[in-house]
Amino acid sequence: MKTLFDSILLNRIQFESSSTEVQLDCCVYENGSSYESQIFISMSAFNQLMCELSVRGIDLDMDEHLDTIVISENEIIYSMDLTGETEKPVFLPYYCFPEQNKLLRA
Repeated sequence: MKTLFDSILLNRIQFESSSTEVQLDCCVYENGSSYESQIFISMSAFNQLMCELSVRGIDLDMDEHLDTIVISENEIIYSMDLTGETEKPVFLPYYCFPEQNKLLRA
């Protein structure tokens, strides 16, 4: 898939109840090529990302589509598969992500 600008296609959002980070499984389209990657962002960056999606008209229904896996009494993993849960692919421009995350590459 060719894109007009560097962007990220979100495939899955995953985080743990005891963690301060969110894992984004995605496909990164950069400089004319693409690659699968995992990007880790802070919870505050995730909140900013959710606001950015909302501004773009992409409202993810976390209450309905968020899967939970109970590991133990104190540990829960939350996961949301975006490949089939949304009406359209969840693309974001590369510049929406914090600068330190742009240096990661799988």
